[in-house]
Amino acid sequence: MVALATREDNRRLGVRLASLRTRLDKTQIEMAQALKIAPRTYQNYERGEREIASSTVRDLHRLFDVEPLWLLDGQDDAPAFRRDNRDLTLMRIAIEEVEKKLVKARKTLTPAKKADLILLIYRHFAAQDGSDDTFVDQALRLAA
Repeated sequence: MVALATREDNRRLGVRLASLRTRLDKTQIEMAQALKIAPRTYQNYERGEREIASSTVRDLHRLFDVEPLWLLDGQDDAPAFRRDNRDLTLMRIAIEEVEKKLVKARKTLTPAKKADLILLIYRHFAAQDGSDDTFVDQALRLAA
């Protein structure tokens, strides 16, 4: 098999992939499940020990709106998303954060209150261009 990427290319891609996973607030196992690949395969991608499959790049793009060029050759470690879907990605992260924290705290909110909370968190994420776990915790405490 011919390697198209150098070890350094794979290492840098692994750093970008880990940065993306952190931004999405997912574990390596959750990412592997979303991508329908073995956890070990995903871990090898992050460690730069394996060249990423084109199907995985495509799936990252489709599932998380990741800009493929950034993933493959980006100079910045901060994740780059398709511009037209950036808002949708931030909204998805806000919804997932609220749901996850409500389950963990064993709390429920009325649909209207949950929608207001998600909107507040989304607007905060959009203003600072990323997620903020501390803000989510504080907003949830106020809403509950």
